[in-house]
Amino acid sequence: MESNFKIECFRHKILGNKLCILEVTSDKIIITNVSDSPNKRNELDINYNLFVDFKVKKKQLHAIGLTTNKHHWYYANHENLFNLKQIIGARVVFKGINTIYNPLQQIGQGTFSNVYLLQSKINTLEYYACKCLDKAQVNDQIGRQGLFEEIQAMVALKHSNIAELLEVYEGDVSYYMVMQYYDLEFTDILKELNIEDIHIIFKQLVTAVNFMHEKGYMHRDLKPENIMFQDSIYQLKLIDFGLTTKDSGRSKCGTPGYVAPEILNLDTKINEYNEKCDIFSLGVIFYKMLAQHDLFNGANHEEILENNARCNTNFEILNGNQKIPKQAIDLLKLMLQIDPTLRIDSKSILQHQYFSVEEQAHNNTINSANQLSRKHSSVLKILSPLQKKNGIFNSPFSVHEEDCIESEASMQPIPTVVMKGGSVQEIVKSRTPGRIRKLSKETTKKYQTTDFEDIVLEIKQSNYRPPKPSQLSEMYNK
Repeated sequence: MESNFKIECFRHKILGNKLCILEVTSDKIIITNVSDSPNKRNELDINYNLFVDFKVKKKQLHAIGLTTNKHHWYYANHENLFNLKQIIGARVVFKGINTIYNPLQQIGQGTFSNVYLLQSKINTLEYYACKCLDKAQVNDQIGRQGLFEEIQAMVALKHSNIAELLEVYEGDVSYYMVMQYYDLEFTDILKELNIEDIHIIFKQLVTAVNFMHEKGYMHRDLKPENIMFQDSIYQLKLIDFGLTTKDSGRSKCGTPGYVAPEILNLDTKINEYNEKCDIFSLGVIFYKMLAQHDLFNGANHEEILENNARCNTNFEILNGNQKIPKQAIDLLKLMLQIDPTLRIDSKSILQHQYFSVEEQAHNNTINSANQLSRKHSSVLKILSPLQKKNGIFNSPFSVHEEDCIESEASMQPIPTVVMKGGSVQEIVKSRTPGRIRKLSKETTKKYQTTDFEDIVLEIKQSNYRPPKPSQLSEMYNK
């Protein structure tokens, strides 16, 4: 069993320190006590039943705690412990998130989770995004196993255009998924893109989805809100894998306005869908980039979903725009085919003539990395002038409890930035302590099977009948 990483560490004992060698292989942590004769060897499987925590002293990692049946502390220097923490990463469950991070600000809000901005206690210039999930809600919706299936998918999907999951923490009442913080949102720059920008961004997006499909995964919730950038449009990051699955599609889920018609028309007892559902969602995103408005409109979720189910597409606005390449419109039509068997796949998209044109040089685009970062940085939005000048900001509170990311962040005097259906609204707290102004209804929402069934029932009552799979080819030919 080849060792990938090896360090010296100590266990503190009453009769003196015990020297140990800690090794990391592909699937185990091996600890050998070299102070004893014969040497004692303990092997721990790297999985989500292994719990890990740290001691921090003067902003330095001081010791690592490993727990299976028993808990033991192993002391080593900061650099070795920091490297060890990065190597085991999101393959184990960490404890004590407040030992490593300070919660600063709520920056996102989803159907099943909230997202917070964290500041490292070890390096105060490093910031991270943390997806916080209520354990009771997780257990009720998908269970612990379902959550860690999402986590395993993110760990397996290592790609330059896919957000990397760094660590997973479990507290008394919440799960925490720590990721790199990307402060450039696709929805913020969508209306400022030129044709060259669209080409650069869309190729990265398709490349990420193609990688997922090659690994056997479907994302099932592709939309502008799940696209971020690291510094510039040349570093796209696909996020939110809450609906990602490696199984065949047999459940109705997604976001109204971006859902493939075969999902809306799904009979969960006899039918299933495949990764082509992601291609349709990509087509809707591509249309929005080119046309600068939504493909399926509506005054509410139900109306959007009904128009989505009817799948009425109009390319006249694109055909009349001379700036849009004909190859782009041709590709769009192939992606938005009602019949998934006629729909182009991700590999063929990358081989389409739209992408055969050589990409423009960096300095030919309107959005350089510096311009985008300065104008749209979410971090800069929530910093005071003094903090901007100094380049850092400190949490105005101290963390005392083990499991209080949400409660601590809500106490801050900084306006909360909440992502609501593609726009960013600053929700300023009222003068009454603990109260926040009511949020407007989200314009996008993740739907599960029961939600879809309710909406489809309303559509049927309006005398509309979604086409059956056998009718799709006939509709396409007409």
